Amino acid sequence: MSSALSKLTIPLLGYLVAFGPLSIDMYLPSLPTIANNLGTSDQLIQTTITVFLLGMAIGMLIFGPLSDMLGRKRLLLIGIGFYFFSSIGCAMASTGENLILFRFLQSLGGAAAAVLGRALVRDLYELKRAANILSHMHIISMMVMLISPILGAYIVSYFEWRWIFYFLALFSMVAFIGSALLLPDVKQNMIAKPSASHYCKNYIECLRAPLLIQYVLTNAFSFAGMFAFIATSAFVYIEHFQLSETYYAVLFSANIFAIIIATLLNSYLSKRYSVSAALSTAVAISFAATLIIWGMIGFNKTPLALFVVATMLYISVTGAIGANSLATLFAQLPEKAGTVSGLLVATQFAMGSFISYVASLLFDGTPASLLIMMACCGTLCSILYLSTRINKVI
Repeated sequence: MSSALSKLTIPLLGYLVAFGPLSIDMYLPSLPTIANNLGTSDQLIQTTITVFLLGMAIGMLIFGPLSDMLGRKRLLLIGIGFYFFSSIGCAMASTGENLILFRFLQSLGGAAAAVLGRALVRDLYELKRAANILSHMHIISMMVMLISPILGAYIVSYFEWRWIFYFLALFSMVAFIGSALLLPDVKQNMIAKPSASHYCKNYIECLRAPLLIQYVLTNAFSFAGMFAFIATSAFVYIEHFQLSETYYAVLFSANIFAIIIATLLNSYLSKRYSVSAALSTAVAISFAATLIIWGMIGFNKTPLALFVVATMLYISVTGAIGANSLATLFAQLPEKAGTVSGLLVATQFAMGSFISYVASLLFDGTPASLLIMMACCGTLCSILYLSTRINKVI
């Protein structure tokens, strides 16, 4: 691979990881329009989001270990192709049920891009460089999360909602061509005819690895607190604090910028010192935010400024915790990077979906339920990470 092409590899890997946030956030502004156009209920159309998250989790658990047995590039191209045709199916859907089906299929293809993009980092780069690259890939995902709703709203305003899915199909076509031309075909210990026993063996071997479950759950609970915030923050800011939609959008975007800044700091720390030092710093910041959040639960009236600062501080380091946890596990299980990546990110999606659902059920119009969920998630994240440090000392 020439140096010119290799310079494009990292942006391409970030492009692949962006499949998830782009597919979800770009779609959100069009939900009421789609429900009206297809003549179905808002609840049914909202189900397409739940189904997509479920499909992403399932797809990651499937494509991760399969790529360890069959190789990354071939499965990546198959997954992206699957995403392309499913996106066309979404654009042509005539009923809400059809859209749900194609969104589920689309999520499976998107999962291949997301999980294999991360696994390829371990194949191509050594530990410190891998942690740095994973951090930069997370920044790309955050930038996509920032602009996706705006782009989706623009398309719905000037075109038909179906063009969102045509755009996603075009996005996947660019990813397919870029992956085919730029990504090396890394040779692994591939199995000619992988069986269910090989598949299960990969997961069993990973789960037996020292501290894997602790690192996976450290990341999962960190992200779960952020998902709880995403699920209820609009109601807290707009209804409880009586802020305008525009003011809320500004504060929400500020969280994204905080993540980017923290991720850049994490990239520096992982290169200058070590992945372990960077992860410890991120968890320490998360724990400090958690203590502030616990303190706010007892307030009769939650101060807006303190709420903004505490939640932003918590959310800012979620990407750093995820990138460093994954890089640490890659170092332990380099030959099973696909399985590890799939397990970590699938658990992240599954835990986040569950916690955000619980946060929505408990929401009572005040910040209390959100603060409790974030505080519990932050506490569990810190305890689980502390257990990894204690076990290493012992």
